[in-house]
Amino acid sequence: MPYKNDKVSDVLSILEIIRSECKRQFSYYNITELRKEAVKDMAKNELRQKRYKNKNSAEKSIHDACARRLKPDVDNIKDFDRLIDKWLQQNSMRLKDILIKHIGSRSQRFIVSEFFGNEV
Repeated sequence: MPYKNDKVSDVLSILEIIRSECKRQFSYYNITELRKEAVKDMAKNELRQKRYKNKNSAEKSIHDACARRLKPDVDNIKDFDRLIDKWLQQNSMRLKDILIKHIGSRSQRFIVSEFFGNEV
């Protein structure tokens, strides 16, 4: 379970869902729609684990992990979506670099590096 002050775990979970869905689709995908669905899926899972009290707070908190908690490196949710698209399309490591700036521990650094080391 991600910690309250952890800015990175929720984002990695969202990215994993999106990456898996992109691999499954094999064709055009809309990053914004994939991200929205990933947030909903993750919120459902976190509700089952009783991390949040209701669906609305779960979705808002997970969305905020992508939209606001990475400031000043990520200005808004559209900026986040563009970074995801560049990562998936061009194997850009800009998103990885941003997440590493927001890490709170060495173990998280390893987790982020390992995540982005996997094939996209």
